[in-house]
Amino acid sequence: MTVASDPEAPTRSPRLLDGYRALPGVHDELVDGDGRVREQWARLGRVLDEMGHAELHRRRGEAARLLADDGVAYRVGPDSAAPGVAWRLDPVPVLLGSAEWAEVEGALVQRAELLNLVLADLYGPRTLLRRRLVPPEMVLAHPGFVREVDGVRSPGAMLVTLAVDLARDAAGRRWALADRTQTPAGAGYALANRVVVSKVLPSMFRDAQVHRLAPFFRGLRSALQAAAPTAAGDPRIVVLTPGPWSETAFEHGSLASYLGYPLVEGADLTVRDGHLWMRSLERLERVDVVLRRVDSSFCDPLELRSESLLGVPGLVEASRLGTVSLANTLGSGVLENPALLAVLPRLAEALLGQELRMPSVPTWWCGDDLGRRHVLAHLDELVVKSTTRERGATTLLGWKLTAAQREQLRARIEAAPHGWVGQERLDLATVPALTGTALAPHRAALRAFLVARGDSYAAMPGGLARVTPPGGGFVASPAGAVSKDVWVVASEPEDPGGFWLQGPGPDVPDAALPARAAENLYWLGRYLERAEATARLLQVVRDRRNAFPGDLSPAGAGAVGALLRALTDVTDTRPGFHDDGVDVGAELSAITADATRPGTLAFALRRLRDAAYPVRDQLSGDTWLVMGALERDLAELGDTARDAGTIARVLTSLLALGGLAADSMVRDQGWRFLDAGRRVERAVQLCALLEATVTRRRDDATDSLLLESVLTAAESIITYRRRHRSHADLATVLELLLLDPANPRSVGYQLDRLAEDVAALAGPRGLAPTAPERIVLEATSALRVPDLAATARTVTGTDGSADRAELAAFLVRIVDLLHRVSDAVEAAHFTRLPPQHPLNPGLRLV
Repeated sequence: MTVASDPEAPTRSPRLLDGYRALPGVHDELVDGDGRVREQWARLGRVLDEMGHAELHRRRGEAARLLADDGVAYRVGPDSAAPGVAWRLDPVPVLLGSAEWAEVEGALVQRAELLNLVLADLYGPRTLLRRRLVPPEMVLAHPGFVREVDGVRSPGAMLVTLAVDLARDAAGRRWALADRTQTPAGAGYALANRVVVSKVLPSMFRDAQVHRLAPFFRGLRSALQAAAPTAAGDPRIVVLTPGPWSETAFEHGSLASYLGYPLVEGADLTVRDGHLWMRSLERLERVDVVLRRVDSSFCDPLELRSESLLGVPGLVEASRLGTVSLANTLGSGVLENPALLAVLPRLAEALLGQELRMPSVPTWWCGDDLGRRHVLAHLDELVVKSTTRERGATTLLGWKLTAAQREQLRARIEAAPHGWVGQERLDLATVPALTGTALAPHRAALRAFLVARGDSYAAMPGGLARVTPPGGGFVASPAGAVSKDVWVVASEPEDPGGFWLQGPGPDVPDAALPARAAENLYWLGRYLERAEATARLLQVVRDRRNAFPGDLSPAGAGAVGALLRALTDVTDTRPGFHDDGVDVGAELSAITADATRPGTLAFALRRLRDAAYPVRDQLSGDTWLVMGALERDLAELGDTARDAGTIARVLTSLLALGGLAADSMVRDQGWRFLDAGRRVERAVQLCALLEATVTRRRDDATDSLLLESVLTAAESIITYRRRHRSHADLATVLELLLLDPANPRSVGYQLDRLAEDVAALAGPRGLAPTAPERIVLEATSALRVPDLAATARTVTGTDGSADRAELAAFLVRIVDLLHRVSDAVEAAHFTRLPPQHPLNPGLRLV
C-alpha cells in the first residue's frame, strides 16, 4: 500500500492495516471481501497506517484524559468513589460517505415522520386501533401508554426529538434495532466524542471535511422554541433532569449549558393557576417549554406515579390546559414498545403511502397467535424481550439458555403473551477498532438522532457508535461498550456556521437562576474553602511531624501535639488526637482519605463534587479540567506513602478551581452565591484554627513554632515575615489574620467581601437592610471594635494553666455570627420545601 505523509504521524511507525482482516463472511466497513480498503476509508486508512499502533494508542490515552477532565461519565451514583463509569472512546472514527448518509438520513426522516403520526393517532382519534392496524392490547396494556394525557396536543410535533438504534448485518444490510422516544439519550455524548476526537486527531479531522454537529443542536433549539404554546412570545425553556445521580446526568448538564437553558429538577418547578413556574431567586418565572429527561410516569405524582419525587405535581393538568409544552410529550414512551416493530411496515403504507425504507429487525409479537407460535418454536434461536423498558425488563438470548431455562421462559410467555416479543438474531457487521496490540474488527451499532424541523425532521450527521469485540456479543448498555465518533464525510466544503442562528433570531428571556442552583453554588464555595483549609492544615501537621520526630525537641514535640489536637478540633473529627492512645499515622490517614467520615479532606472533596455536578450548566468549561484532576487525586488518597504528594496536588487543583471562580465567572447572582459561600467558610475555618491553637498559652519556643504554623496554614507566612523581622508575636499575628483589610486571607477581608455579596443579592429594596446584611454588619463591628491586645491577654488559672479565655470567647462569637449569616442567606434565598410523602405509602420508588 502506498503511504502518504501526514503531519500528525511520527517519522517511523509500524503499519496498522497490513494485518487487518475482516471476519469470514461478515461485512466490514474498512475492507471489502477481498481485503481491499474501501473508497471512503482510503485517505484515513493511509494516515492510520503511517501513524502506527503506538502513536494511535497514545492518542487514545489522551482522549481518555480529555474525557475524564471534562467529567464525561455514563452513570453517576452518590455512594460511588467516582462520579460515574468512565466514558470510553476509541479515537478511530466510523466513516460514512455523503451518498451513503443521504440514503440513511432519508430512511431515518421517514421513520421519524411515521412515528410522530402514530403517536398523534394513539393519543387522538385512535384510527389505527379501530382498524386493527395496531392491536389495541399491544398499546393499551403497555406501561408507556399514559391515559391521563389522552387528547393532549402541543404546537408542532409531538416527537420533538428521537433516536434510532441501527446496525448492518453480516451481509451489509442496514436494520433499525430500536426506537428511543421517551427521553432519547446520547446526543450530548456524541458531541463530547466529537470535541475530543477533533483534538486528538486535529489534522485528520480537518482534512476529512466532516459534517459538523452544530446545525443539529441549532435545530433542537429552534424546535423547542417552535413547540412553545401559541401565547408565549419569547418562550422560557428549561431542561428537566432527575438529578445529578441520573445515569446520563453528564448529558443533561452539557445540553443545558450548550443550549443556554436552565437545568432544573422537579423541586425547582411548581404549578400554580394552571401554569408551570420555576422557583428562581425571590420570584417565580413562567416556564413555557420543558425539554424533559424524566420518564413520563415520574413527571407528576398527582396524576401518575404517586411515589415519584422527581416530577411536578400538576404538570399533567398544565399540559392538558396547553399552558406548557413538553418535549417529548408525556406518553411518548409507548413507541419504544418493540412489538410495534412488527407492524411498522403496514403503518407506513397506511399513513404515508410508502414502503418502510429501513426495515426493522425481524420481530414477532407473542400477543399474536402466529407470532407466539413462531417464538415458542424457535426459542433457542431468538432474542426474547419483554415489551417494557421499565425496571424488571428482560432480554434473553435463547441460544444461551439451558433447556430448563427455556421451559421457564415458555411458561412466562404463555402466561402473559402480550408482554413479550422474539427478535431475529443479527450477526452484526464490523468496524475497525483499536486493541492493545493492533487494529481489529469489532461489532458495531449506531444511534442516530433526529429533531423536528417544520413538518418533517432533520438528522444529526453521524451519531454515536458503540462497539464490542467479535466474541463478546453486543452490549446494549453504554457502560459496557466502547463508543466511537461517526464522521459523515462531506463531498464539498461545508458552511462553517456555528451553533448560533445566522442573522437576528428571537430574543429569549435572561436565564434566571433556580433557587436550587443558587444553593449548590453557595455550598460549592463553602466546600471549596473547607477542603483547602483542611489540606493546608494537613500539610502543616505532616511537615512539623517530619521536622520534629520523637521527643528530641520539647518545643517541636509540643507544637506537633498542639497541631494534632487542633486538626481534630478544626475538622470536628473527635475524639481523634484528644485520645492519648490514638495511632497518629492511622488517624492522619483517616482524616485525609476517609470519605465516609464528616470533616475529612476526602469528605469535603466528595461534597464539593456533589455540589458541582448539579450546576454544570452554571460553571466554566475549564472547571471540569480541575474537577477531573480532583477526582483522580481523590481516588489516590489513602496511600500513606503517597499522601503528601497527593495532598499537594489536591491543593493545587483547589487553588485552580478558586481562580476559575474568581476570573471565569460573570459577576451575576450565581457568582455572588459561590463567593458568599467562600467568604463565610474561609472566615469560619480561620477563626476555628485560631481558637484551637492560640487561646492557650505555652512556653515561648512552642508558641513561636505554633504561630508560624498557623501563619503557614493561613497562607500568610510570607506577608508576616516581610512585615516583621523578629519572631512571631501573637498581637501582630492576630492583627494580620483578623483585621488586615488588605490581606485576602484575613477575617476582616472576608467580611468586607461578604457585605458586598449579600448587598448585591438583596436586589432592589427600601432603606432597611436585609437580615444577612444586618448580621454581616454586626459581625464586622464585633470584629473591629474590641482592643485585640487586651482581648488576647493571658490569664493564669489556679492550676497553673495559662489560657486566653477572652480571645476564645471573641472567636466563638465571630464564628457564631458567621453561622447566623449563613442561616440568613439560606432563609432569604433558598427553597425549603416541606417533606414530600407519597400519596400511596405502600408503593416504593423504583
